[in-house]
Amino acid sequence: MKICAYVLNKHAKQTYAKECYDVRINAGMAVVIDILKRKLDIDVDFAGQATVQNYDVVLFSVTSDCDFWDFLAERHDWAPGNYRVVAGGQGVLNVRPFLPYIDYFVLGRAETVIDKLISGLRDYGEYDGPSVINSRTFNPDKKYSINQVSCIYPHSVALPNGD
Repeated sequence: MKICAYVLNKHAKQTYAKECYDVRINAGMAVVIDILKRKLDIDVDFAGQATVQNYDVVLFSVTSDCDFWDFLAERHDWAPGNYRVVAGGQGVLNVRPFLPYIDYFVLGRAETVIDKLISGLRDYGEYDGPSVINSRTFNPDKKYSINQVSCIYPHSVALPNGD
């Protein structure tokens, strides 16, 4: 299974060196990448609009609700592919407008659910859990929960900006 963390064009290093992904502090995505390597032995690449179709799963970190608009502007131009799009982060608030563009939304902390979600996609082609919204089965009357953790992530994680 090939997985990538999606980098918006405006955060690609060649586009905007002072606000590129390499200088942003994206601890949530760094933890998700570390978990996938530690628990599932999956290396996560970084990809953009030009290469996203080469992956099975595309991870996108929504650091604020404003990230959705830049993401949608690029998402419309992605090449067709068999990828699943997984979004999470503190900017995931109201998922309804984004259901046609994102397959899974992770609510709250991803530490205890991302490996289950990726394993479910790999092994069964689907995943359903209390803190994951599956766009195909979304029901506004269903009770979803925001995933919490009881302690901080116990492993040291290097951030793209070197911190």
